[in-house]
Amino acid sequence: MKLIRDFALILACLLVGKGVAALLPFAFPGSIIGLFLLFFLLSTQLIPLSWVHDGGQLILRHMALLFIPVAAGLLGYVDVLSQGLGLIISSALSGLVLILLVVGRLYQRLQP
Repeated sequence: MKLIRDFALILACLLVGKGVAALLPFAFPGSIIGLFLLFFLLSTQLIPLSWVHDGGQLILRHMALLFIPVAAGLLGYVDVLSQGLGLIISSALSGLVLILLVVGRLYQRLQP
């Protein structure tokens, strides 16, 4: 019964987020709005963490299964991905280096 309550609260935040996203004059993912709503509710303690903890842990424990449809969908685009593989890898590596440099520089500036 506790898991049903946990999933119901998480699903309610998702549905409210999708509803708000539908009302916005620009495109924005409703799931992100739902996550912000859940974060707001938890951080202001309008709902206690114990109400969503077990359901969230169950979802996190089985998260790898949620990526199987995405990976299967990518298999349909192997030819496109293989053509741009060098560009994908180089942009990922350069982005990683840039992020590390910026974060390192900010950390140095914030240290007394």
